Amino acid sequence: MKLNKLVIIGLATISLVACKEDYLSVKGTDTLNSETYREMVKKNPDLLGATLAGTYSYMASSSPTSFERHDDFSLTAILHACDMMTEDIVQTKVHWFTYDYCLDFRLTNYARPYATWLTLYTVISQANGIISLIDIPATTADPASKSRPYLGQAYALRAYSYMYLLQIFQNAFTGEPDADGSKINRDLPGIPLKNTANEEGGVTDNYSRRTVGAVLDEIERNLTLSVALLDGWERGGKYMINKNVAQGLLARYYLMVGNWDKAATTAKEARAGFATIGKDDLYKGFMDITSSDWMWGFDHTPETETRYASFFSHLSNITPGYAGLGYAPRAIDVRLYDQIPAEDYRKKWFNGKDKNPNQAQKGAQEPYANLKFGFDGSWTMDYMYMRSAEMILIEAEALARQSKFTEATTVMHELLDSRFDEWEPGADVTVEDILLQRRIELWGEGFAYFDLKRLHRGIDRTYSGSNHRKPDGTLKVDAGDVRWTYQIPLREIQENTEISEEDNNK
Repeated sequence: MKLNKLVIIGLATISLVACKEDYLSVKGTDTLNSETYREMVKKNPDLLGATLAGTYSYMASSSPTSFERHDDFSLTAILHACDMMTEDIVQTKVHWFTYDYCLDFRLTNYARPYATWLTLYTVISQANGIISLIDIPATTADPASKSRPYLGQAYALRAYSYMYLLQIFQNAFTGEPDADGSKINRDLPGIPLKNTANEEGGVTDNYSRRTVGAVLDEIERNLTLSVALLDGWERGGKYMINKNVAQGLLARYYLMVGNWDKAATTAKEARAGFATIGKDDLYKGFMDITSSDWMWGFDHTPETETRYASFFSHLSNITPGYAGLGYAPRAIDVRLYDQIPAEDYRKKWFNGKDKNPNQAQKGAQEPYANLKFGFDGSWTMDYMYMRSAEMILIEAEALARQSKFTEATTVMHELLDSRFDEWEPGADVTVEDILLQRRIELWGEGFAYFDLKRLHRGIDRTYSGSNHRKPDGTLKVDAGDVRWTYQIPLREIQENTEISEEDNNK
């Protein structure tokens, strides 16, 4: 389903509940605060569908901060910036995202923390605008309520944003995850929570940094509610969050906090009905939302896509964008590449050590260049947010964490039987085997940084034979280093009376 008309209506009515006394940095209007619109929604809850369409469109927009930076394209820019901080992606030349690649874009007065904070808190505020218009007790109690899918999506979007903000603006993981969550410091300062007055226990006037534990509890509460509210609802397009996607987000949460049993169960439920793509689909460029394993994404049209300020411009060497034209091609870390077996179909996502003259674009000809992400010829490549392959990997890891190695191996067959002519591991998979498969399968999709943080691991690009850019890209950054965590933006410190310079990350 294309978004054109809904986006236009949604952007016209979107609520960001942004007033002078509201210190969390957001963008937008106060249209939904009007009593007129409130009364309209009471009579016709389906009006909220257009509002949500505007929110989803904002998440895929370019330059949401209005700075007109080509490294600022909302959600996928955040994910790509985080990916660039790891060792799995090589930026071969200095260009946009160089400071991210060098783990030097975290300070309070820098553009990246501000863009990340503004983008995600804007999504939260938009979600709150929807939640504030709904009679929550009546909606949650009535399975026939027309407001249920809108409330469910809003809760999921808010939790999704909180989950990213918490991981990016705090480093609460103190070691390898464990089942009782003891490797998470729940007492550290997290991020401000912003709920609505019509919610039970809603917080509307406290913009201080809530504890990590309080934020984690709120994420789980929101996602659990979302799953229940979206039960039985059929969405009109994959750009919307349905029950499967809400379960997928909840599975990510359980994996992050080390709740292995729930992570495995929820991930399995989330991927029900979604296929694992085969060999041919692996080479179609990961750019079409109709793909059978895409659970959630954004369906770009000529009206919503841009050329240079876009995910594909920076990551896809196949496009005539920044990467493809050779300004800053993206390559795979050679040490990771060497761990991909020759018989693994995914090895062809990347060039080998030699140049590839068969590729049209300069960036795609370089050694170890990424060929995973493609180009459709018209810059309408869709953005991917969740795939069934990720859910398989979550389920398998969670099972292996419980020493259920044989069960984990059976689950991994569902993925790897379509990545090899014949996958026979020889022995049951281990946690490390599955983590390696995450790095290969999800390469470039925005998971590497968050895995490093939850696993309390660092990076080392200084190894012998490294293909990381010298000298600035050859870094060794240990787990827990301050460079993994952004400081709260200066604007928030200046405008929010509940957060002072002393409250900021060091």
